[in-house]
Amino acid sequence: MRIVSLVFGLPVLLSAAQPMLRDVSLKTPDGFVLRGTLSVPAQAGPRPVVVLAHQFKADRTGWKPLTDLLAAQGIATLAMDLRGHGQSTLKDGKTLEITDDFMGSASTIGFDRIQDDIVQAAAWVRKQPRIDPRRVALAGSSVGAFAALLAARKVHPLAVVALSPAGNGAFGDNPKNRLVRAVESAHAAVMVMASGDDREAAANATLLKDEPGIYVRLVPGQAHGFALLPGEAATMAGWLAEYFTYHYPALAPAKPATGGA
Repeated sequence: MRIVSLVFGLPVLLSAAQPMLRDVSLKTPDGFVLRGTLSVPAQAGPRPVVVLAHQFKADRTGWKPLTDLLAAQGIATLAMDLRGHGQSTLKDGKTLEITDDFMGSASTIGFDRIQDDIVQAAAWVRKQPRIDPRRVALAGSSVGAFAALLAARKVHPLAVVALSPAGNGAFGDNPKNRLVRAVESAHAAVMVMASGDDREAAANATLLKDEPGIYVRLVPGQAHGFALLPGEAATMAGWLAEYFTYHYPALAPAKPATGGA
């Protein structure tokens, strides 16, 4: 499949009207109540949407540098707190939240189900007013990125952005093989971004670099996940906007009329 060429420094088209924000609450089959925010830009017509999955010991507010840029380009976002994080700590009416122990939390909370939560969120948002169900993308950071890549095989998004995909140990046996198979079966364009000295994330990025339709961007240093976002949000937003525009020209800015005889 063809990867759209990156347009670095893609102009941000600011809208005078603020996006519509909506609180979201979804209950998973195993009893977690997941809270989130749906942001829909004011521009007319059904909007493309990006479902966002954050990293360990963070919450959905960490995506703000990216969601602001996407909103300015007419792209909706659904940012969900991961199970056990932020406002998503209720399971069957009892509080169940993460600790500082990643693997302990992964077992207790069920991080291997995050991919299913993303699938559920994507199915929900496709049914919402003013959302174009054909134009769905996923984006994740760290464990959220790994889960988003796994979820892509069921969501079938147009594109996936994976920022520092990591947390392999949370996803059962042979996580790397599962990652490759999921990406191959998703048939989506994928951008993977990681720091070269962030060992697990860089290894996962390198694992995918020869797959069709994958763009891998390794940057110097050890910064992980949201620590990369201030410098890379514009690249991520520009790539997503360009990819939506390439497939669906209705999102592109109108061209000025040319003079005729």
